[in-house]
Amino acid sequence: MPRSKQKSRESILNAVESVLRKRGAHNTTMDTVATAAGCAKGLVHYHFETKQKLLVEAATRIARARETAWREAFDTPDPQEVVDRTWALIRKEADSGTLRAWSSLVALADPKVDQAASMAAGRLRDLMGEGTARLLETTGVEASVPTREMGWLLAAVVHGMSFQAAAGADLDVLENAYAAAWLGLLSLTTQRD
Repeated sequence: MPRSKQKSRESILNAVESVLRKRGAHNTTMDTVATAAGCAKGLVHYHFETKQKLLVEAATRIARARETAWREAFDTPDPQEVVDRTWALIRKEADSGTLRAWSSLVALADPKVDQAASMAAGRLRDLMGEGTARLLETTGVEASVPTREMGWLLAAVVHGMSFQAAAGADLDVLENAYAAAWLGLLSLTTQRD
């Protein structure tokens, strides 16, 4: 794709993410995306054809960025640092509107968007399970349940905490609850012999 076409496409994807963060998927139209991108609606259609294709691409792009951020948050052998980094990421996703964008895409109930979101959610759960397994290994404990299940549990906690943060919950109380959830996760471990 020539450079100007790629730049145009990237500009539209940046715009749709911005609109999704502010308005959610149900209130995102090709018109609102074109306005945010500063281009004609026809250019949005040229690059993506339909709103569905645009939202699938947006979901894939948001998911990749989230996966990278969560991978980086787990990239330390220090358990307290993992808890601190992941908590900071939850707050960032809530504050930036990333959670609103993501949850609105999931709630859209569009088969193609759902498929992209489901695959991304599975990758994120697996990433959390793998990150937890690495963390446990560095601390000398082992999981008493499969680490994949721990990933599912952690993903559920993260999404629940994110929704609470985005809904305006008291962040100090929520942060303490998040730390307690990690203690609960650690209760599913045993000391290595």
